[in-house]
Amino acid sequence: MCCLPALADKPLTLERLKVAYVFNFLKFTQWPQDRRPDSPLHLCLGNADDDLHTAFTALEGKQVDGHPIYLHRLGPKQATTGCHIYYLRQGGIPVNLSQLRTAQPDLLTIGDSDSFVADGGHIGLKARAGHLQFEVNFPSLKQAQFQISAQLLKLALNARTLS
Repeated sequence: MCCLPALADKPLTLERLKVAYVFNFLKFTQWPQDRRPDSPLHLCLGNADDDLHTAFTALEGKQVDGHPIYLHRLGPKQATTGCHIYYLRQGGIPVNLSQLRTAQPDLLTIGDSDSFVADGGHIGLKARAGHLQFEVNFPSLKQAQFQISAQLLKLALNARTLS
């Protein structure tokens, strides 16, 4: 996975690595609905501490397939209405991901808790032995009609069980 150029001159922290992963997820994902070529992607952060929010500011204004990214830091219990991507940091107020998926089927959910995918999220990041890895909830992505590059899916921890 390639990294974001804005991160190249800074020490690579776990938060910055998460940002690079998320950026690549966005580059290799097609949303289920048609969008105007220049319509923005609103990336919303839930439970974000200052370090995570600061790291994600590297994405502000970057483009994915012609769509500029706008970053929003959500407060506790703040609705995800208007968001296209929801990054949920472990901790804070629990979020019912299955209910969120039902209410907003075109919302791509990414998180970093160990049980994120099992709890109903789309893509879960996992820090293990000094490395960042990810797993995907393929049935959920398929149901929501997200199309993610097969090359990216092959890199998932649970790639062998995807069908």
